[in-house]
Amino acid sequence: MITPGNGLLTRPVTWLLLCFLPLFVQAQDTKPAPISGSRVGCMSGNCDNGTGTYRTGSGNVYEGSFQGGRFHGTGKMSFKDGDQYEGEFKEGKMSGHGTYTFRNGNMYVGSFSGGKMEGMGVMTYASGNKYEGEFRANNKSGKGTFWFTDNSKYEGEFTNDRMDGSGTWNYGNGDKYIGHFSAGKQNGKGAYYYKEGNMYEGDFINGNFTGYGTFSMTDGSYYEGEFLNDNFSGTGLFFYANGDVYAGDWSKGAYNGCGTYYYANGDRYDGDYLNNQSHGIGVFTEENGNAVQYHYLEGSIVGEGMQLAEATETHIISKPAPATPVESKPVNENPPSKPIVTETPKENTTGKIDTTHTATQAPVVKQEPVVKESPPVAVATPPPAPTPEPKKMDEPSTKTIEAAHNSGITCPNCKGKGKIAQAEIRKNKMVTKDISNGMGPRNFVTYTVNEVVRPAGNITCGRCGGTGIISQQ
Repeated sequence: MITPGNGLLTRPVTWLLLCFLPLFVQAQDTKPAPISGSRVGCMSGNCDNGTGTYRTGSGNVYEGSFQGGRFHGTGKMSFKDGDQYEGEFKEGKMSGHGTYTFRNGNMYVGSFSGGKMEGMGVMTYASGNKYEGEFRANNKSGKGTFWFTDNSKYEGEFTNDRMDGSGTWNYGNGDKYIGHFSAGKQNGKGAYYYKEGNMYEGDFINGNFTGYGTFSMTDGSYYEGEFLNDNFSGTGLFFYANGDVYAGDWSKGAYNGCGTYYYANGDRYDGDYLNNQSHGIGVFTEENGNAVQYHYLEGSIVGEGMQLAEATETHIISKPAPATPVESKPVNENPPSKPIVTETPKENTTGKIDTTHTATQAPVVKQEPVVKESPPVAVATPPPAPTPEPKKMDEPSTKTIEAAHNSGITCPNCKGKGKIAQAEIRKNKMVTKDISNGMGPRNFVTYTVNEVVRPAGNITCGRCGGTGIISQQ
């Protein structure tokens, strides 16, 4: 039997003390253990309330102040992926002012909250770009300024790291945009100012002039109408500094489609265009009203023109002579067998006065003043045939003349030839040219093109349709 006196009960206690003594001594050792790549937790110092070094489960290493076992105060966090933060911490997270250096060379200096960039800060990129302004949840959001390496600068609103809202973009070449942004590009209403003075104001889509707008030039010319991808495209008006105006269709910055070009002196061209050149059917109308229709092929006139209207200031048809007073004569007891008919000038088909045909009657033996209240009716009998003249190449044939006396009169416009000779007319036409060379938004200048709008030669008489005869009907 085992009794207390024989010392057997003390032997197990001694054995236990000998087994656990090394562990007790190790727990009291304050000397830092070598850092191990796999070790997690406090690596050195006081990681509860003091200063120490702590390795997280993800492999990040924190060096700095602790409070209540959390990162709190000033410290430095070296992330496993190579990023590094140095600054203020609060309750285990980056909060306050600090510097975050990314492994790619970017660096943020500014405010943090809840472990994220939040508030005012400066982001310097490895490329040389720089942003200064507001951040939200690690993104540029709010108002800020972004400097580009090409000396461009954007000042305005940001959303989720993109230019979004109202802003001003000053380009490195001296151009400037003021307006609305969306998804990092000019979208909506805005104005683009070129360094040399030109300006576009209107709609933007994805950074391009698209929609409705006005393009103004330094020489006083301006375009107002539709745009597509920085070009005049659609329907628009271009007012040139010299007083000319083009109104009509555009495509890729040029006259394309149907349009009217108004010259400053009152002349105009109505018709089809292809790449700034007359192409198709067109009508050139002079300021005096004379109008000729031509067929154009890439700016050149093909075939013979057709007169559509006569000049209103050039009196092609003579005006009627003043009326001669009728003298009173003794009454003849035997009146003439044929009625006395007087024919007054009447309107022809063109609305001008024709006096080339007046009925001839027998001498009046007795006549008293007569007051006429309505135009008289022309005589039913045809007038005597004129004395034949030598036939000319351009004049109608004898048979045609004879038929004309039965159904009409010789056209006073072309003198019965059916054609009219006209002199050449050249005009200076204004057009635009893109000078951007593909760099940035398109920019334009105006220049002059000299062209023949009416060639020298004969045109078909529009009064008689080329027959040389005008019907009396």
